[in-house]
Amino acid sequence: MEKRKLKIPFTLLFILLMNYREALAKDIIYNDLLSNQDVAKCAAKPDEESYDCSDKLIQNSDNNLQDSFKKKVKEIESANYSQWWMGSEEQRKTMSVNFANSQKAWEQYKITYCKSAAAPYENTHGYGDTLSSCFINMNRKRVAEINMLSVDSAR
Repeated sequence: MEKRKLKIPFTLLFILLMNYREALAKDIIYNDLLSNQDVAKCAAKPDEESYDCSDKLIQNSDNNLQDSFKKKVKEIESANYSQWWMGSEEQRKTMSVNFANSQKAWEQYKITYCKSAAAPYENTHGYGDTLSSCFINMNRKRVAEINMLSVDSAR
C-alpha cells in the first residue's frame, strides 16, 4: 500500500511536468518577438507572392496601429477634463501633445529595437521575415499599450 502512495505522486508529477513542458514550449513559440505565424505562412509562398504577402501584413499591422492611435487622440481631445482633479483645457491639450510625441518616439524605438533584435539574422535569407515579425509583434504590443491609456480619472 505504501508503494502505491509513492507511485501516484511520482506519476502525477511526471504527467504535470510533461504538460507544463509542452505548454511552455507553445508559449515560447507564440510569444517570440522575432516570430509570427502569419509571416511564416507568407514565407512559405513563392518569392514574389511571399514578399507581397508580408508587405500586406505589415501594412495591415501599421494601419491597425494608426487607427488605434487616432481613436485614442480623439478620445483625449473629447475628454471631459472637468472630471479630472483641477482639470483644465491646457491639461487636456498637454496630454494630447505628449501622447502624439510618445507615438513618434515609439515609432523610432520600434525600428531601432527590431533592427537590434534581428541583428543575428542580418546576413541570412530570413532577415526580412524576422524584421517583419518584429514590427508586427511590436505593433500589436503598442496597440495594447494605447488601449490601456485612460482619460477617465474615475477608473
